[in-house]
Amino acid sequence: MARRVANPILDVKTRKQYPSKAAAGRDLAHLVNGDRRDNFVWYKLLRAMPDRFRVRNASNEWVRMDDPSAPVGSMSPRDDDTESSGKTRLTTIEIDQDKFAEVRAILGVTTLRDTVDRAFDEVLARAARTRSIERLQQMKGLDLDKRSVMEKAWR
Repeated sequence: MARRVANPILDVKTRKQYPSKAAAGRDLAHLVNGDRRDNFVWYKLLRAMPDRFRVRNASNEWVRMDDPSAPVGSMSPRDDDTESSGKTRLTTIEIDQDKFAEVRAILGVTTLRDTVDRAFDEVLARAARTRSIERLQQMKGLDLDKRSVMEKAWR
């Protein structure tokens, strides 16, 4: 597995440099009434103060977090309800590698993103099938139990 490299963060208000987003979050959590032990308080800070922070890009320049040259994984400041694409969400989760490998093979995909997306599709399809079966069992909203309808269906 690739080793993660922490990207330094600059607080432009105080000019203080932090070795990572997590370090900035721990030190500045109080600004958003956050818990300094919360690993995700950084994202709360970024959403509350998007213009306050900079990150080093590949050219070793300090750039805004939403700058196109910002390192991959830098979160652009956005609200959870109004994300840039409106359809995706950046998140961090722990994945059981054995389950991931097995599900990836079953679904016939190669990436984690494709695996999660296809797994979501499978769950949604299963739920739709279950609703259809329940609807048929209960004849809910269907005319299939009406003789006049069924007579026309078999002509």
